[in-house]
Amino acid sequence: MENNNINNVIENYKSSADNTASGKPERLPEKFWDAEKNAIRINELIEDYLSLIERDENLIEDNLRHVPESFDKYDISIDNDFFVRDDDVLKKLHDSGFTNEQAQLVYDLAQEKILPILNDLTVDFEAEKQFEKLISHFGSKERFDEVARQISAWAKQNISSELYDVLGSTYEGVVTLYKMMSSNEPLLSKDNGAKEKVDETALREMMKDPRYWRDKDNSYIEKIRKGFEKLYPETEE
Repeated sequence: MENNNINNVIENYKSSADNTASGKPERLPEKFWDAEKNAIRINELIEDYLSLIERDENLIEDNLRHVPESFDKYDISIDNDFFVRDDDVLKKLHDSGFTNEQAQLVYDLAQEKILPILNDLTVDFEAEKQFEKLISHFGSKERFDEVARQISAWAKQNISSELYDVLGSTYEGVVTLYKMMSSNEPLLSKDNGAKEKVDETALREMMKDPRYWRDKDNSYIEKIRKGFEKLYPETEE
């Protein structure tokens, strides 16, 4: 097979040489051309071709040495709860000769490219679910639209935009805002000079925000802590 391939290469170069004015094939490297004899250096060409084949074979053998004995020997690291070790996938990777590093790369790329899509889908689904619950709570979409407009106007005058964003993103938070608006009782007033009234439900809603439980945002956590301090002040002895 190798000899046939070599012969094909040589014949192609010879054919190309016959069709060029200078005699030298256009794509033939200079090291394989004898200008004095106006001929191809056949021995050098064969040696280089065989050396290339040997390097390829060594690469294949080296790769096979790093393929685990079986699919269950793959040591795969997974850093999230959406993906799990899948034996069917690992069997296919093993059958294709994947090393542990290559198999890990497959999982890493899946996490990098697919996780953002899953997160977006989850957010969209949760938002739609919350919206449907609010429509059911207020009786109709038209009624909820009107309530949402009223809450928005009230919130601009009574609470911080940050707190409004947090509470306005969940069913429970919107209902809390509506109750406070109806009683005309502000939550964590925007006016720092005014005496603030704190509602535990609002604080609990704030604790559901990823900035609190996931990102460990110190400034955000501090706001919640101060809220609880105002709600349950320590009794001085």
